[in-house]
Amino acid sequence: MRQWVRVSLSTIATATAVLGMQLAGAFQQLELMVLDQWFRARLLEPVDSRLVIVTIDESDFNSLRQYPISDELLAELLTKIQRQKPRVVGMDLYRNLPVEPGHAALQKVYSQMSNLIGIEKTISGNNFPSVDPPPILRQRNQIAASDIVLDHDGKVRRNLLSLRVNKLWGKDSRTLETLGTRLALEYLKAEGITPKPISGTSQIQLGRARLEALSPTTGGYVRADTGGFQLMANFRNLRQRFTSVSFNDVLQDRVPAGLMQDRIVVIGSIAESLNDRFFTPYSQTAQMTSAGVEVHADFSSQLISAAIEGRPLLRGVPAGVGGAWLLIWLGGGAVLGWRVKSLRLALILAVGVTLSGIAGTYLLFLAGWWMPIVAPILGMKLVALTMRMHLVWRSLSESHDMLQHYAKTLEQKVEERTQALKQQNLELMQAKQEAEAADRAKTTFLANVNHELRTPLSIILSSSELMGYDKSLAPKQKERLTMITQSVQHLLDLINGVLELAKLEANAETVELQAVSIPQMLHSLEELYQPQAIARDLTLTLHCDQEVPEWVQTDECKLRQVLMNLLTNALKFTQQGAISLRVLWIEASRLRFEVEDTGIGIAPHEMQSLFKPFMQTESGRRSGQGSGLGLSISQQLLQLLGSKLQVHSTLQVGTMFWFDLDAEFVTSAESDASASEVAITHLELRDRLGA
Repeated sequence: MRQWVRVSLSTIATATAVLGMQLAGAFQQLELMVLDQWFRARLLEPVDSRLVIVTIDESDFNSLRQYPISDELLAELLTKIQRQKPRVVGMDLYRNLPVEPGHAALQKVYSQMSNLIGIEKTISGNNFPSVDPPPILRQRNQIAASDIVLDHDGKVRRNLLSLRVNKLWGKDSRTLETLGTRLALEYLKAEGITPKPISGTSQIQLGRARLEALSPTTGGYVRADTGGFQLMANFRNLRQRFTSVSFNDVLQDRVPAGLMQDRIVVIGSIAESLNDRFFTPYSQTAQMTSAGVEVHADFSSQLISAAIEGRPLLRGVPAGVGGAWLLIWLGGGAVLGWRVKSLRLALILAVGVTLSGIAGTYLLFLAGWWMPIVAPILGMKLVALTMRMHLVWRSLSESHDMLQHYAKTLEQKVEERTQALKQQNLELMQAKQEAEAADRAKTTFLANVNHELRTPLSIILSSSELMGYDKSLAPKQKERLTMITQSVQHLLDLINGVLELAKLEANAETVELQAVSIPQMLHSLEELYQPQAIARDLTLTLHCDQEVPEWVQTDECKLRQVLMNLLTNALKFTQQGAISLRVLWIEASRLRFEVEDTGIGIAPHEMQSLFKPFMQTESGRRSGQGSGLGLSISQQLLQLLGSKLQVHSTLQVGTMFWFDLDAEFVTSAESDASASEVAITHLELRDRLGA
């Protein structure tokens, strides 16, 4: 219970801290940065053809060779624009003072253009004093405010529709629309759309759009200055600009006829030297700012599109909805941190929820709603981290308690474990002694069996050979005598194989390196097996590459036994054709021995058990010869020599066994010292095989 209380208090404290940071505006700049990203990620919209901008830039100043532009040229410009019959003309230029020549002509044009809207700067500051409008336009009520609201980071994200002016030309205070608003209202008036207050609310109905003044806590704002009537800006054409023509093009009549007819025409400067440029959500660098005339034009486009086409105006969610949204995320963080035990799963869920939240807020933005996302995501992560830290702390506390408990009983457990290990060691020593005794008994038994069996079997074999010379024996008797001889020979082979296998298993075999003559070994093998091959009407070929050195250093007994086992198997399972033994040069100090026959072959399913002791192939079992030990013994002997026996066989085609042997080559001088030993070994092997 106390654990839950501590967790609840920590969660509440973390959530309170996040809410406090939100109310203090700690996340406001991050929310504004996210909002900028939404604007940049949005798809481009078609250019609003209802507006045309007449631009004045550096090239126009250079061509006219003067600044500011004279009243005469400005009067000429307005006259040419008016000839194209625009619906309304906005002049985003300060003309509170005469610029001769042509001031009288400009005053006359002012008096003749009822659709011309001039500007004045109403809000004044230390660096930006207020500027009066042209007097005649003031008298005709054809003026608008040029003021633009900036956020604390200097970016334009809000539309100032109108503001209250305390004194206006000596009259009582009244509401003054901004230039973008006045141009949009004049355009919509011709469409029969006028602003109408909605009874019982502070909202205004403008065609299909409902205008609601921005509150200080709209969206991600905290205590924003919302003086006048402000809306969130939902920019439309700032990225791809509006249809525009230059000041000089209009003066030189290089403007297509009808370009400005029934449209809003806005005149303004885009020259860098006048410093009338503003940062917007699309401004990632100083070179990507927008001119004031473009910002006013976009404000007009937003209002007209919303009133006529129902394009959504951007607005923030109510404060209650935003608070509930934040609490939901904080609760989700608590669930992730406390209920999800797996850290990996918690991270995956946190990333998934974050991406879903970002996608959801972006879709709401496209629908015209600004939902805060930075504070909810950070709050969720902080709460989840707090809960996870509690889990870790609790786990550490439990581990500490367990360690203390374990430390108290450690000495007793160590003593118990020591006694157990001593008992196990005694049992292992006893088992080892019993195993050694059993091994010795096995060796003694095999030696005795070998002696007791080999003596009578040798007598039987000798007797059967002597009886074979008796010419008086009937064919049936000779056949039975042959069976006796083969059975005795099989038993002798089995006894020899078992003894050899026992020695290998007991690690009694050791490698004895000596100088071996490969040609002499092949010659002795040929003498040994050629008669058997001739008797079976087979061709036996023993071949040695010329590159193979005459003398190598290896264990002759083991190498010879392997080759003899392979040749014996080849003779056993080859009824016709040929048998070959080849010694090939592979690379320096490396030889390959191959024994190939044209026998009955080995089935693929028998390959896996081919080298297991007492395992015979189907053909071996049918032949009734062998014990299934030859290949197993050969494989173990080759492993002692650092090699491995390999096989490739095709049924009714033949079989090839081969192995690669690393052997140090020796010179003739070194080989002479071992020649006698080689001869002795050769004779012993011949006697052992009964040659």
